[in-house]
Amino acid sequence: MKERFKFIIAGFCVGFAELLPGISGSTVAIFFGIYEKLINILSELKIKNISLNYKKLNSIFLFDLIIPFIIAMILSVLIFSNLILFLHNEFTYIFNILIGLIMILGGYFLLKDLIRLESKTMLIFFIGFITSLLLSNLSSTSININFINLIFAGFIAFSFFLIPGISGSAILLVFGLYSLIIESISVLNFSVLLPFAIGGIISLLTMPKLISYLYEKYRDLLIMFFSGLIIGTGLLIII
Repeated sequence: MKERFKFIIAGFCVGFAELLPGISGSTVAIFFGIYEKLINILSELKIKNISLNYKKLNSIFLFDLIIPFIIAMILSVLIFSNLILFLHNEFTYIFNILIGLIMILGGYFLLKDLIRLESKTMLIFFIGFITSLLLSNLSSTSININFINLIFAGFIAFSFFLIPGISGSAILLVFGLYSLIIESISVLNFSVLLPFAIGGIISLLTMPKLISYLYEKYRDLLIMFFSGLIIGTGLLIII
């Protein structure tokens, strides 16, 4: 019961964190001590594990923990998306400054975790920073909102949800899709949410092991690149 309650509270906090660019839901999961368990569960989403035997499924996927976690996370997203949309519409300037500062601080705390800063890793940071400038221009001029692009957006957002320290919402903001997704959640616009969810499901089925491998092998380089990307986007929002 205590473990289930922890997963419920964690799900609620993870859902809220994922709505705010610069705050990583995975980092929140680590704080609650459930990240590794979540990744292990996602890694078991394989055809060979499909069964009509509930006990077998529960032993693999821990339904008594994961279902309350998912429900709490969804409720949190639905509740707070309306609040965030209200703040965005009514206090746009202040909201943008706040989000920009959160992203800059998020990028800073990512960098703070690195043991050492070398010329190679600093170069990667500046590549990420310049990429944010290029993507900002791209997002305002070239990205068409269509079914395929929304699937891609869901795939990217959920993939980064799996990486500690990297915010899926921040990546959506980089691509200029954050406001659209938040508004669609608040009004339940399924023409946007359905393809976005499809992309998310594809990511959760295919990416956990790859992301864990890449994060372990190239952790510093990934952190430097995405720190530059997130900090650059945060500065652009404020400016």
